[in-house]
Amino acid sequence: MDKNPAPLKILVVDDDEALLETVVDLLTVKGGCEVQMAKNGNEALTLLSSFTPQLSLIDIRMPGMNGWELVKLIRQRTTEHKIIMLTGSYAKNDIRAAFASGVDGYLLKPVRAALLYRLIDNVINNVPLEQQFTSTNWTSE
Repeated sequence: MDKNPAPLKILVVDDDEALLETVVDLLTVKGGCEVQMAKNGNEALTLLSSFTPQLSLIDIRMPGMNGWELVKLIRQRTTEHKIIMLTGSYAKNDIRAAFASGVDGYLLKPVRAALLYRLIDNVINNVPLEQQFTSTNWTSE
């Protein structure tokens, strides 16, 4: 039996290059995740033709194709792919849309390492989105 499980494959999609680099650094440090990044929805779709992540972190507001459009296209392909919305939006409309679209998690910017790691663990372990909102302490690391 393989004692070294395959690294978690993650796609990070955000138009903020500094945030992309920060999140990629955090994810490669945590357990050696295999991470690819895209600056917009179209670039993400191109990557998805050759990279099969188990999880994607997707910004809501990006130029061109927004995060919700990308989620819809990913969901048309598969429901196995886990998705976390990565956003600065505290808007109730976006939070409701997350529940309605079937995403697996919702992470507010600025990204805090402890919350990112906890949320990824929750999503990979199939903790329902509603439970994540009620059980997470959003103000502490």
